[in-house]
Amino acid sequence: MAARRALALLAAVSLAAPLALAQPLRMPKVELDYDKDVDFSTFKTYSWKDPAAAAKDPQMHTRIIWYVERSLEKKGLTKAVEGGGDLFVRYYAKGREEFKGTPSQGESYLPGGAGQLTTGVDFRKVAEGTLILELQRASDEKAVWRAGTENIPIDKKRIDADTESAVRLLMSKYPPPKP
Repeated sequence: MAARRALALLAAVSLAAPLALAQPLRMPKVELDYDKDVDFSTFKTYSWKDPAAAAKDPQMHTRIIWYVERSLEKKGLTKAVEGGGDLFVRYYAKGREEFKGTPSQGESYLPGGAGQLTTGVDFRKVAEGTLILELQRASDEKAVWRAGTENIPIDKKRIDADTESAVRLLMSKYPPPKP
């Protein structure tokens, strides 16, 4: 009986392994757009411009501002005291909740030990977000750098860490590579 169960478990694992391998690990993709004629080393200061699509949750708005400012500081930019500065910073944020399904296969046992292969879908509610950061030259308000990513999974228990990770991912593309 133990040998039969071990054999059945081995068969179930061998059937499930291709499914697990078929679902690749998806890292958020960053879309980057920037003006290739701009010398980004000339920018030293920044100030905020009202976001075109601010986060609806005031706490999320504060998180985004906080992490973007820390990232800009690490990049050598200083926040202008009385507005102005070399750059205007703006962000766009959008969140959504939806149901996603994950396919699964398994083996169920009927009385008498006969096995049956079953296929199912596990549904769960997931939250995802889109974040775009934009830097505009203050002198003419022309966008000179923009990075964005969408469908970033949001775990409400890890919202702060997820926000930091998303901002860090986008800001890793600043300054852009020299052409």
